[in-house]
Amino acid sequence: MQIIMCTEEHKDRLTEIWMMSVRRTLSDLDPGSIEFYARLFHEEILERLELYAVQSRFGGELTGFIAMNGSKVELMVVHPHYQGQGVAGMLLDHVSQRGELAVDIAEQTPDVFDFYQSFGFVEAGRSEAGAFGRREATVHLLRPDLKSHSDVS
Repeated sequence: MQIIMCTEEHKDRLTEIWMMSVRRTLSDLDPGSIEFYARLFHEEILERLELYAVQSRFGGELTGFIAMNGSKVELMVVHPHYQGQGVAGMLLDHVSQRGELAVDIAEQTPDVFDFYQSFGFVEAGRSEAGAFGRREATVHLLRPDLKSHSDVS
């Protein structure tokens, strides 16, 4: 597997991976909400952020991706068939060259908190209003620059 920078030609596959994730994790969304989030995904993620993907060794299929805004992880999605195979770790390792990483998650997703914590993220604060007008609180997580902590003088 290798990390690639995504281009226009990858957008359909990224959308497919994202849509599978939405349908799997947010199965109670009505079609209107899915359409709203799909438009938001295209306008805010695909068109404005740096996108990197893991490409499988065999067949070159994209298996997951990360959307970055500077050193902030805005979105990371792994295709359901490739979850648990190290794809997320590869993506986070790739972007960790930026130094300290940040990510915001919904307070009501303890499994997501545990996931990021397993990669060295720690809670750095909370906000009551979520992104895009969501009502739930947001937890702000940071992962320190791992290189600066491993350098011993």
